[in-house]
Amino acid sequence: MLSIACVQAQPKFTASLTPEKIGKNEVVQLRLVVENANEVQQILAPSLNQFIIVSGPNQESGMSMVNDNVSKFVAVSYMLKPRAPGNYTIAPATARVDGQLLKSNMLRLQVTNAASVNSQPSNANTFPFGVPDPFESSMPQTNYKDYVLRRGENALDKIKKNIFVRVETDKKTCYVGEPVLATYKLYTRLKSESSLNKTPSFNGFSVIDMQQPDNMNYAIEKFNGRDYNVYIIRKAQLYPLQSGSLELTPAEIDNNIHFIKEGYANHAANSVDDIFRDFNDASIPAEGIEDHRVILKSDPLMIQVKPLPDAGRPADYKAAVGKFEVAAVLARNNFSTDDAGHLVVTISGQGNLPMITSIDIGWPTGIEGFEPKVTDDFSKLTVPVSGRKLMDFPFTVAAPGTYTIPAIAFSYFDPAEGRYKTAYSDPIQFTVSRGTGRTAPITNKAGGQDSFLNSLFSNRLRVVSLVAILIICGLIFWLRQESRADKRQREKEAAAIIIPQETEEEPKPQSQENPLALASSSMAENNPAKFYQDLNESLKKFLAHQLQILPEELNRKNISEKLDGKGIPNGIILQLQALMDEIEWKLYTPASGHEAMQELYQRTHEMIQLLAAYKI
Repeated sequence: MLSIACVQAQPKFTASLTPEKIGKNEVVQLRLVVENANEVQQILAPSLNQFIIVSGPNQESGMSMVNDNVSKFVAVSYMLKPRAPGNYTIAPATARVDGQLLKSNMLRLQVTNAASVNSQPSNANTFPFGVPDPFESSMPQTNYKDYVLRRGENALDKIKKNIFVRVETDKKTCYVGEPVLATYKLYTRLKSESSLNKTPSFNGFSVIDMQQPDNMNYAIEKFNGRDYNVYIIRKAQLYPLQSGSLELTPAEIDNNIHFIKEGYANHAANSVDDIFRDFNDASIPAEGIEDHRVILKSDPLMIQVKPLPDAGRPADYKAAVGKFEVAAVLARNNFSTDDAGHLVVTISGQGNLPMITSIDIGWPTGIEGFEPKVTDDFSKLTVPVSGRKLMDFPFTVAAPGTYTIPAIAFSYFDPAEGRYKTAYSDPIQFTVSRGTGRTAPITNKAGGQDSFLNSLFSNRLRVVSLVAILIICGLIFWLRQESRADKRQREKEAAAIIIPQETEEEPKPQSQENPLALASSSMAENNPAKFYQDLNESLKKFLAHQLQILPEELNRKNISEKLDGKGIPNGIILQLQALMDEIEWKLYTPASGHEAMQELYQRTHEMIQLLAAYKI
């Protein structure tokens, strides 16, 4: 136990590659993750000179703190393309965490001569982000005759006119937090093989790369009056983090361009396109083809980012930009002081949803709120990002009574109208009954202070003390369990001696009627809201009947005590509590498919059968 506690207390720094074996034209993800750290000052990647950095560094972080279950991480990731086949060794990365220097593990990568060993066929070329190479000569293209080099023509002049890279944006002026859609494109009328040498950097922006379609075909676009085959190199929505003039740096593409000389083109007549599908074709001698290698760059582009106005800024404003709504609901409107309440706040709409991290709750006097568990449910394929963010706030109530959580205000800046707005939820009233005074511990208290676990594990003496307390509590629990088992055994032996063979009538077997009949009917009607309500009520009615507890007095504490007193294993009790929590969560997020309802129904049915087998 001491070893486990110490391991959990220490920061952990790991590196991983996905996948560990790729083809020469595929990309690999390098991910550097720091876990269990109070503060991450810096993460430094190892030397990546042997790779083309397609994307990165991309930063992410996450944290969840509910009932002592703490999970926190900070990660940096890169998308890398190897410069050549071979076996690569990536040295350990370094990170400065909580004032100390950590090193990650060493990594190995195998790059084969095949173009692809994973998702692509072995003879397929690939382009950045692992999609099929749009420059593969076997792909259908609109055939322009600009690849024919006529007498007296300058090849470099033809290249400059017929192939280039440019960046386009949907706007060149925006507010801080307002997204800019940037698209890097290759325009070409020539025959070439192209590869990305240098990906653009987006300093000063939070970047969300747009997913590419599975079939990476070209599009035909007109530019300055001429048609081109156009391929998307990179497409991303950029959320500026600061005001001022921010630069979108160039993308750099290496191109191997092939011309066929006019005399040989005329000789080959209408078969030129077929010839260019295989430059080793014997019908075209080497002197008939002229190759040129050029590196193309897009021009840098400046984005003017305006600061958010000071006029009209609400006091509770927290950098939300877009159009949003806010709603709030309680998991239960009636519970005892023994139980924790759960307030779920939903922020929905369009805007910089990933950057929204907190919201202020006006807790009434007598209520103590804690840090929320945050769940993201949004699409990054829309510009701006759209969807919702769920924040589950646990809270405790000290005294019984009727309470009202006032309307929750969420302020945001609407860039379309250039002004601040505030959305409000409805106020929520609920009732708390008197419990036994033994409340479930919740340590993720709201506020900017470190969590209980983090402050505890920062001191070795506290860790040792905690382990000692856990060992003592474990021994006491074990002795109590042994004592209960002995007592039950003695009672059985005494009953066997005193009670004659003509014992009292065996209790009638429980009715074989399905206790989940209502939930089954709701599932058949494909009504998620009614299904989860019926499932929750049916399970609680079953427990109340079996444990001889009034339904309104049913709570986690007395359920656990009753089941423990009947000799139900602790593992089954924990499974039941997790199942009840999941069903209650679905009460206020009921949107799910038939398969999800069927899976939760089956688990509830199996739990009821399991409890019935113990004859509780």
